[in-house]
Amino acid sequence: MRFGVFEVDLQTRELRKRGIRIKLQDQPFQVLARLLEQPGQIVTREQLKKKLWPDDTFVDFDRAVNKAINRIREALGDTAATPRFIETLPKRGYRFITPFDRPSVNAGPPLLRSSLLPPPSVSFVPNHFAISPDGTRLAFVGVDLNLRETLWVRDLATAGAQQLSGTQGARAPFWCPDGRHIGFFAEGKLKTIDITGGAVRILCDSRVANGGAWHPDDIIVFAGQVTGPLLRVAATGGTPSPITPVPADESSQLHCWPVFFPGTDRFLYCVNRTNPGEALCNGLYAGSLGSTTPRLISAEIDGNAAFAGGHIFFVKDGGLNAQRFDQEHLEFSGEPVPIVPHEMEIWETVFFHSGFSVSETGVLVFQSRTDFARELVWTDSCGNEQARIQGGYWEPHISPDGRFVAVSWDELHDGRRYICVHDIERGVTTRLTEGGHEWHPSWSTDGKRITYDSLEGHMSCTYEIAADGSGAPQLLLEPGSVTAVSSPDGAVVFARIGRGSPRLMARLPGSDETVALGPGVEHRFSPDGRWIAFTEYGGTGIGVRPFPGPGPRIQISSGPGAQARWSRDGAKLFYITGDKKLMAVSFDSHTGRPGPPRELFQTRIVRASLIAWQYDVAPDGRFLINSLPSGSPPLTLLTGCGSLL
Repeated sequence: MRFGVFEVDLQTRELRKRGIRIKLQDQPFQVLARLLEQPGQIVTREQLKKKLWPDDTFVDFDRAVNKAINRIREALGDTAATPRFIETLPKRGYRFITPFDRPSVNAGPPLLRSSLLPPPSVSFVPNHFAISPDGTRLAFVGVDLNLRETLWVRDLATAGAQQLSGTQGARAPFWCPDGRHIGFFAEGKLKTIDITGGAVRILCDSRVANGGAWHPDDIIVFAGQVTGPLLRVAATGGTPSPITPVPADESSQLHCWPVFFPGTDRFLYCVNRTNPGEALCNGLYAGSLGSTTPRLISAEIDGNAAFAGGHIFFVKDGGLNAQRFDQEHLEFSGEPVPIVPHEMEIWETVFFHSGFSVSETGVLVFQSRTDFARELVWTDSCGNEQARIQGGYWEPHISPDGRFVAVSWDELHDGRRYICVHDIERGVTTRLTEGGHEWHPSWSTDGKRITYDSLEGHMSCTYEIAADGSGAPQLLLEPGSVTAVSSPDGAVVFARIGRGSPRLMARLPGSDETVALGPGVEHRFSPDGRWIAFTEYGGTGIGVRPFPGPGPRIQISSGPGAQARWSRDGAKLFYITGDKKLMAVSFDSHTGRPGPPRELFQTRIVRASLIAWQYDVAPDGRFLINSLPSGSPPLTLLTGCGSLL
């Protein structure tokens, strides 16, 4: 039962204040319990005597009762002169005068926050973890000192964790309702594993890891494509089939992050990147195994959501919230309740994902932006750290003269990102935009303008603004364009996402016509504008094409790679491998001939691919890398969330 900031558990004989236990001896606790049995009514001293001492007990009764009442008042911060909880009625007894709530028999534990550390010599991979349905175990992807990323399971009642063999490269784990199996994505496949000792089972192809959900009837719903619908497949494997509406071929619309309502065939999922005029708008939807017809739940919720204890959990304005939800009528009621204010961040903006997981019992695990605070790290060509720029910036791009860094920044920790320019020498950051949904800043070759993408309305558009902040932003490209970069002569290359993969498009100087260049994303012009380097999505790695063509695709990386950057003289190309190594390749711009890939050093870059460019090369050859904190930051465990709802 609760009163004010206090809670009394009559079974365990505990008094807590804001979830913290307060020491109270046995006799004072029994007196408090007797008063709580009759709130608002007088409990006489004779009644207290019968409660605490049998008739044959000899004790200084008056002194003992006075001492017990004083101990209770000390614990509650109460006084006899101005009582807030216990009132003294001279020669009659005592009365508990504060209203209190009696919790239901199934009331959960008090609110308790703690840190979950990874195993020794292992770090958590951000965003890739899931709490079991019963809230007793955590599945997570961990990376060891040899940079091997594998799936682990930790029993929250113990300090140890179990590494699951055969799970190299695992991503986005999710639990089977029985708690014995885990689904995950790895090596372009959807897989499952029996955590009690079974082998890994490959179910089907999956190009991306945008979430999975496991139904008790052994049906898995998952998002395995860059664009398009959710798919369903048997937990034993087979050919996937769409379970949500299929967008048009040219649509960039994405369905992702499914989660089943307990005991039903219904599931929640997110729809984003919708083109104007499409049947579905952006937002949170409910689907069903028995039908592909969706139901819009909210057009105001972005990204992954969870359902527990009759509430939907979701991230908005930089915080985790919960709102009561009727799963039978598919309707919200009441107002959202803040659970974790100002600690959440959408790390994977491309796929609208935040790092949290909630069990059916209300146990919450999340990734606090405080623990996983990023910083821009300056290094030399050997990886030796030289300086840091703190502030939680994204997507650094150094100006042509090396004096400034354009970044995307959530300055107020409210989930809104703006394009800003950081003066390296002065350490001062200036905001250029006001929309709150901007990212992918890129300098023009003369350093006078910055292009960027805006996700206002969830559909990316490309704008251009003066680098000194003078003038208003100007729309550069129509909706659907991302990561536009310009050449010295004014050509613009950008990406469009459609038909399940990103493709490069170009707009030549003096023309409004758009020309298709072929598959690719994360593209960059060479300093002379003669070549375009890019990532070819699907594992092929870094390639180069002559611009505007024609000409062959030239392979640069020896395997998967991303985030190509040119040296300022155009004689080298740099890229990031899947295990976050920074590589260098010499390149002859006259002949188009590349040298062999060469490892420079190991980075702590926030992610290796499909998160736009998270590093840049300065004119003096130094690197500026958006880096995870050194060491092994913890995840945060929150139990007793029900006390907030």
